[in-house]
Amino acid sequence: MKKILIPIAVIAAGASAYLYQQQAESDNVLSYVPADTPFFTGQLTPFPIKDYIASAPNLIDPKHPIHIEPLYGEESPSIHFLTNLLSTYEDSLKDADLLASNFGLADEIRAYMYTLGLLPVLKVEVANPQAIWDLLDKNEQETGFTHTESELNGLKYRVYPIVEDDKGEPINLIIAQSKGVLTITLQSSFVSDDLLAMALGLKKPSKSLADTHILEDIIQQHQFTDSSVGFINHVEIIKGLTSEDDNQLARQLTELTKDEDTAFQLLHSAACKQELRGIAQNWPRTAFGYTQMDINKEQSTLGFAAVLESKNQPILNALKTLRGYIPNYTQNFDDNVIATSIGLDVSQLSSALTDIWANLKTPRFQCEPLADIQYQIDASGESLAMLGMGSSMAADVKGISSAIFDYSVSQNNDQPHLESLDALLAVHVKNPVALFNSIKLFVPDLQQIDLTNNGPAVSLNKVIPISARLNLDPQMAIKGDHFVIYNGNKGLQEAEKLSLETLSAEGLYQLSFDTKKILTPIADAVELAGEIIPEEAMFLKDYDTRMNINVDINDQGIRLDSTMNHKAAEE
Repeated sequence: MKKILIPIAVIAAGASAYLYQQQAESDNVLSYVPADTPFFTGQLTPFPIKDYIASAPNLIDPKHPIHIEPLYGEESPSIHFLTNLLSTYEDSLKDADLLASNFGLADEIRAYMYTLGLLPVLKVEVANPQAIWDLLDKNEQETGFTHTESELNGLKYRVYPIVEDDKGEPINLIIAQSKGVLTITLQSSFVSDDLLAMALGLKKPSKSLADTHILEDIIQQHQFTDSSVGFINHVEIIKGLTSEDDNQLARQLTELTKDEDTAFQLLHSAACKQELRGIAQNWPRTAFGYTQMDINKEQSTLGFAAVLESKNQPILNALKTLRGYIPNYTQNFDDNVIATSIGLDVSQLSSALTDIWANLKTPRFQCEPLADIQYQIDASGESLAMLGMGSSMAADVKGISSAIFDYSVSQNNDQPHLESLDALLAVHVKNPVALFNSIKLFVPDLQQIDLTNNGPAVSLNKVIPISARLNLDPQMAIKGDHFVIYNGNKGLQEAEKLSLETLSAEGLYQLSFDTKKILTPIADAVELAGEIIPEEAMFLKDYDTRMNINVDINDQGIRLDSTMNHKAAEE
């Protein structure tokens, strides 16, 4: 028994040490990120970059980088240098091992991007630092664009002159490596040695992200995973715009504009400072991060969410009343070519807009830019009233949705021909019979048609004759709380399922699509028409990716969720 327990204990201890080391390395980077950074995004746990690249189809064919070829016509060696690096990156995307080799990456990496006020900083873990220097040296030899070497607090780094600012002062690209981390940043007139030292990980800020619970709070509040998280800090951005030295961003803007008359001076007034900061406190941050991460060499599924955080409860409450019905058939990208839905409780539209309009008008702002915006809001009052009157005509509507479930193309008389189409269009409404009868008043061709709840369908061809060449026979029907127009067997099946779904407030917007199902029939149609698909576009036929996008309102703010699944191309 002891012989079994000893190796288990050794493995467990090793795993614990590894996890501790991983967290310590992550905290080490966070220790150099100021707590008041306006922007941050970081991969807090290692990302399986090799497996992800292996499973991901290429959106841009690496064999045909025509989108960057025009850059080669530029005379600037710096442009040629950048173009060469982009070309190397694109070529590497076709092979995960090649990407790791060219850029010195491990199988799993962490990366961070943030700003020190205005100064952008990118940090990436590397397994082979020499590979980076070899790559840069190779491109220097090919383009004639060379670096100088400098040193700060014992750390040597490369300086690449990129451009000059409007005052003729150089803006340099800085590249450094230390302790297995690659740092890329900029150097210009407002970048002091202390600021550069902080960017290079040589000096810590007085208070860093590692000293706070900001990232943990974001993850918990929005149900993100702990693999990656980021934010845009609206409060610090507004603080930088409305003061001369209240934070690092403010001090940098002050230095950059000290000899100029700029709009920033207007924002420094007492009224603008107070009112803009009050707005920022109500809309403090945009937070984003992964909600799902399932990656292997065969396929990958990533869930991502972004939340515009708000503490303005009157506006949030008004927006939440607008949430409408999102049907099940639009939410599964595996079953559709493309599907979308707008959830909107039209009965709440007038009151919600009135509440939002009133909130935006109160209090009366004294800050000139904000007062101008309020003046425009005042002027829109009449249009708002007309919209409210118009919405009353469709007060029972809770949403509208549509989908193409499948379609195919064949050849007819040497021309591409729509062989089949399974599709559905639905209006989700409390009393669809009454809605249809109201529509009949405005469409004389519908006068002779009667639809009953779950009664027989009526061919739309009786109202709007459709060319036989299109091979379509759409049907109109009422299924429970849904007025539907469908075509094909799958369209009928999904329409029947709708009759079992009751209306409920589930969201604002939904979109799902499958790129392979969209593009393959189009490519078939091109071939049937005798056209030749360009070689550089042939790979799109095998671009096997699905995506789902959802927009909703909750107590934290306005939220966008997306899920992407992609599969490796078949050999």
